[in-house]
Amino acid sequence: MQKKKPPYFWFLKFSYTFSYRTTLNTNIMRENYHHFVLPFTLGFAVMALILVIRYFGWLCRLSPDNRKRIRRHIVSFKTISGMKEIMNESLLHLRIYGEKPLLGFMHMSLAFGWFLLIVGGHIESWYFNGSRYRTLWGPIFMRYFEQEENVTLLGKIFYHFMDFALLLVLTGLLLAIVKRIRKSVLGMANTTRHTLGNRIALTALWFIFPFRLFAESASSGVHGGGGFLTASLGNALFSREMAAGFELPLWWAYSIALGVLFVVLPFSRYLHIPTEMILIFLRKWGVTHEKGFHPRKGLQAFEVHSCPSCGVCLDVCPAVNKTETAFQAPYFIRHVRAGKGFDAMADLCLNCGLCKEVCPVNIDIEKLRIGSRQVIHKQAEFNHAYLPDNLSFGRKTTDVVLFTGCMGRLNPKTTLAVKKLFTEASVSFIHIDEEESICCGRPMMLAGAAESARLMIERNRELINGCNGKALVTTCPICYKVFKSDYDLDIEVKHHTQFLWELMDAGRIIRQKGSMQFAYHDPCELGRGSNCYEPPRELLKLVGNLNRLSHERNKSLCCGNNASTLLLTEAQRQDITANTVSVLQENNPDVIVTSCPMCKKNIQRHSRKKVSDIAEILCETRYQSAAKTVRNRTQGEQVN
Repeated sequence: MQKKKPPYFWFLKFSYTFSYRTTLNTNIMRENYHHFVLPFTLGFAVMALILVIRYFGWLCRLSPDNRKRIRRHIVSFKTISGMKEIMNESLLHLRIYGEKPLLGFMHMSLAFGWFLLIVGGHIESWYFNGSRYRTLWGPIFMRYFEQEENVTLLGKIFYHFMDFALLLVLTGLLLAIVKRIRKSVLGMANTTRHTLGNRIALTALWFIFPFRLFAESASSGVHGGGGFLTASLGNALFSREMAAGFELPLWWAYSIALGVLFVVLPFSRYLHIPTEMILIFLRKWGVTHEKGFHPRKGLQAFEVHSCPSCGVCLDVCPAVNKTETAFQAPYFIRHVRAGKGFDAMADLCLNCGLCKEVCPVNIDIEKLRIGSRQVIHKQAEFNHAYLPDNLSFGRKTTDVVLFTGCMGRLNPKTTLAVKKLFTEASVSFIHIDEEESICCGRPMMLAGAAESARLMIERNRELINGCNGKALVTTCPICYKVFKSDYDLDIEVKHHTQFLWELMDAGRIIRQKGSMQFAYHDPCELGRGSNCYEPPRELLKLVGNLNRLSHERNKSLCCGNNASTLLLTEAQRQDITANTVSVLQENNPDVIVTSCPMCKKNIQRHSRKKVSDIAEILCETRYQSAAKTVRNRTQGEQVN
């Protein structure tokens, strides 16, 4: 029978174990220490302190509901999903790789290669030290402190693995240098201009890994060991005496480069490296934006500081290089971070949504711009006294409440065509703004007049619900988006292309397929803004042939003249429209078709081809089919 141990036995055992391990850890620190580790260690400590203070401040200012979401989901599969996304986007950069393969490989080489060096260094340090008690700098400077005299097979594997990871990073670094010299090689037409802080961080980043390569090669030349890269380079470049002379200065240079990067990182674009990972988790946990413009708290703060200024969004911006002020997302966000200068850029953007579509971090730049406009133009007010007090119609039910909006008056042919199609399909409708134009409120939102837009929405909601309709149908994508997302109506909201497709699918509108060649332009607010791509295309395929375009669907180009900005000059707008028209005409279509009255008006000004709305096309094909039927009947009678 085992003798029962006295109560103080466990206390003595714990004291002995703690004392032994503390002594062991201290001995390891004494063996694995040199003064050159100080720049790295101090730089890392400064960076960590700044990041902890910043992140803690942003998280503490989350709303109570958002904090509840974090507590509810932090221990769940959502966290695992976040880890997967971090691997795919923060390390492998699959989204950039899908858009521009060589650029994606460059980012992947730098990020994933460095990740392999960190993970491999810690595993290797554990292998060499034989203890989990290591110093902070131990895995970083392994090749100086630990050299095997008789290298085992596993040790050789470590050497070659770490050399492979270093080579991967150096490949990415070489591509980054090429991008700065000749960006077109990596498929880019534009790159971002750097601030002084960014340049210092970039310079430090460029020097870190070459210094590590030469430092490890020098240590290999002195002590032996090393992998396929460092051992070969050490033998080729250094004699044993020369390696001994260069070894310490190179390790100092490597440590200083790391320290400089760490100190500058919180104040540069490279802050996105750790911040983006936290942002991914917050989104997975269901954290939402705080109401208003808050670039220094909550989710918006993490979004603003997650922008990598990679420049991918510059190439798709229809207004890039067309204004004296560079107002694109990376420059706008840079000034938002600084807390000044963004007011001069906020109103220039077309808010077409292309930058968000290609952003590898999915930053909601439109929400950020509109929020900043609310701060800038908070004094803007609109008077809605002209609206009647009693906004109720009779309670007789109608199929459709038709809303054509401000832009409908610019294109009465579209409105007339929609009405004819409704009549053909025996759809009862009320044209709610037939006599007087009523604004949906979206232009006010884009201008930053949130309160005035809210008042307009309240009036319009009462008016629309009072019509007792089954569906609200709008011919304007801008109106469709705002009715769908901001009105909380009692009835379903549909764009006229969606509703017309439902009528044709139900057999209430019948057409014959013809030989016309169509090029379809996706309006920004209907396509990227509302994810409506198929109904317009299905309608056109029923009456003709639809051409493929180099820029379509979510990559469709802006028409150049929407309600989001009044600051672009007429010449600048025309340049944007002309570029869009050149894409639409690239396959020589018979007709350019769109489903937005504003897009139609702008494209018409530059197109040598006929430009029509889908509703007009359906009306025209009806009359053509009728004429063809009459002609065939006449020819048959003549034969008889």
